[in-house]
Amino acid sequence: MSMKTTMKKINFLIIALIAGVAFTGCLKDKDFEPYDAQKYLDLEAPVLKAYVEETPELEGAVKDAETGIWYKIVEEGLQDEEDPAFYTYNFNNNNDIEAPRIRVNYEGKLVETGKTFEKAEMAAGKYMSLGGVIGGWQVAFLPKELKDKNDKIIKTGLTELGLQKGSKIRIVMPSPYGYQNQTRSGIPANSPLDFYIEVLEVLPPAAPSGN
Repeated sequence: MSMKTTMKKINFLIIALIAGVAFTGCLKDKDFEPYDAQKYLDLEAPVLKAYVEETPELEGAVKDAETGIWYKIVEEGLQDEEDPAFYTYNFNNNNDIEAPRIRVNYEGKLVETGKTFEKAEMAAGKYMSLGGVIGGWQVAFLPKELKDKNDKIIKTGLTELGLQKGSKIRIVMPSPYGYQNQTRSGIPANSPLDFYIEVLEVLPPAAPSGN
């Protein structure tokens, strides 16, 4: 589910999605069409709305106006910030959001067909970095707002505390927050996706090797 090796501020990610990821300044191929994220956000909005309305398990899901992602909190997860297992999302010394390690069970489906393309349960001791997953997952995990090192409020995720241990969420995302125009095993290009995620652990980033 790789997207980036390091996690920059999520608002930059969203801006990149809306503007389109276009490294076209030096390209001379007149047939090349830069990726237009806004086009797919607009095209897929009614598709996602219909899918949510027609899926009984998504009753009560709400749409995030910033991203077009629909989500339903199945279980809240930890709410006590004093609990040792509670994870505090914050910024590192470079003023980038730290990407925690996450351990989850999840299932991904294609909105177009409802077919499951991936299902996994992560064993104890197995983690992935939040900085290495698709944008829709990053938005889902992060708190709604974070204050950076300059005390600037950054709008980031969907929920007040962000996903925590014990959280269960269903997210239905437009393709710009998934794999965009890339084709993956079982996932056609420009596919909106439906994920169920059960959060088993959220841990601080691993220390750099050698420390």
